Amino acid sequence: MASPRVEALLDEAEAEFPSAGFDNGSLRKIMRQAGVDPGAVHYHFGGREALAAAVLDRLLAPLNARRLELLEAAVANGRPGAPQLVEALIRPDIEAAHPLHAQSPGRARLIGAIYARPADFVATTVASHFAPVADAFRPHLEAALPHVAFDDIAWRIRWCVFGPVGALLTDESAAFARPADDLVEELARTLSAALAA
Repeated sequence: MASPRVEALLDEAEAEFPSAGFDNGSLRKIMRQAGVDPGAVHYHFGGREALAAAVLDRLLAPLNARRLELLEAAVANGRPGAPQLVEALIRPDIEAAHPLHAQSPGRARLIGAIYARPADFVATTVASHFAPVADAFRPHLEAALPHVAFDDIAWRIRWCVFGPVGALLTDESAAFARPADDLVEELARTLSAALAA
């Protein structure tokens, strides 16, 4: 378990990065808000990118575990189609963002920002987290979409599934005005059509 100082830095970084960006977020502000000494980010993390990677690790690990759990449930109910697979991909983000919005709007926006406008090092970190998820989903996506080459499926998932979800979650007036289940259902239906087109 991380020390209270590290947890405080991670909490404040999660609040700072969504509005300022991973490249431009103020490390001084993060340290001041966390109540730690100047230089604490470098002492505990080694720098900005390592701090951002730790924030992403803390955020993405439970989301991806939930994706794999939902995939397993969909497969247990028979051969899943594109809508069920898209739902398993996007539900964790929306499930997590909705309650976070009330408690910590910054963390809710962060979920969207990692998909909508990632810095290069963020995109690399996110891609490494998604590699096992992609491996697990691949055979089911190929079976559900036999007429689409997998490279095209992967591109569409990035830009036609997670791109819109990321944009939506960074727009509080759109993302949180409807119940999470309603939003997931509509998005899964709409985005799976784009995936299969």
